[in-house]
Amino acid sequence: MPTIERRLLLLATVALLGLAGCAKQVGPGLSGEQVVPADQRVIEHTVGTGETLSRIADNYYGDPDRYLDIARENGISDPGRIVPGSVLQLSFSKGEWGGARQRAAALAPYNKGVDLMANERVGEAEKQFKLALETAPDLRAAKYNLALVHLKRGRNDRALVLLEELTTERPEDPDFLFARGNALFQSTQFDAATAQFRAALTHRPGFKRAAFGLARGYQEGGHPRQAMAAWEDYLKLDGTSSWAATARRNLRKLQDESGQ
Repeated sequence: MPTIERRLLLLATVALLGLAGCAKQVGPGLSGEQVVPADQRVIEHTVGTGETLSRIADNYYGDPDRYLDIARENGISDPGRIVPGSVLQLSFSKGEWGGARQRAAALAPYNKGVDLMANERVGEAEKQFKLALETAPDLRAAKYNLALVHLKRGRNDRALVLLEELTTERPEDPDFLFARGNALFQSTQFDAATAQFRAALTHRPGFKRAAFGLARGYQEGGHPRQAMAAWEDYLKLDGTSSWAATARRNLRKLQDESGQ
């Protein structure tokens, strides 16, 4: 039985936010096993670390709201708590089966792209994400990671096209909103970037990277009062990291310039 590992690559392009270098986070780890019985339309999925039912639903059904169906089918009383390593049964109607098989097939090149990206082989990763999208154009995880490749290679315009599509399709997804904010920041569209960071924080309060981006966007966009308030808000979330040290320096600088 072939094993399919499914992982979502999340990159924080913090250089554009005023820190040295680029911090990269690979997660959550996802895995799954495909089962195609002759008389059923079922895929068994092994839950990976950090995975959510809504992500699983989005990747297999193209609809994150189908997480409730998955929970009911698998007897999960609390959809917000799933155990890594547990196996979920995913059933599909006749009309859904073709799309599910396409997405499953796209996971092989997609996962190659994730591994290549993690090893800084960005050009090769780009080819794999494009191949995944040729197989399953609606695999949003591949589209998202391709946008991150474009960001990493300085192709902000290309990244923005993909991220605009993603945030239009999923306007409440904080990761998509944050990535679009980063792309806008890199394009020096600071007011537009802060709007995306605010939206990300609305849907995920306590999202540290979005809080940092919001403060930096206000500061670079020439809004010192909003920037000072945003830096103070960030420091409530993070008081110890290197990002917090940067936040304090920026806050002190703005306070000195304003005479506070």
